Amino acid sequence: MGLFTRSKPRVRMHRKPTWRERRAAERTAQAEARLRETEKKIHEIAGEVRADLHRSA
Repeated sequence: MGLFTRSKPRVRMHRKPTWRERRAAERTAQAEARLRETEKKIHEIAGEVRADLHRSA
């Protein structure tokens, strides 16, 4: 008969992210941007060092 059986929860595919989820996504995006800038600087410095070594050799 099923009077007391629980209905299965419906999966909501398009829910609005919570305030905490939005803040976490923002922090993640900022950290990734800083990481990209740092990696860019590292590659620039490495290129300068390689050029200096090539000139001195």
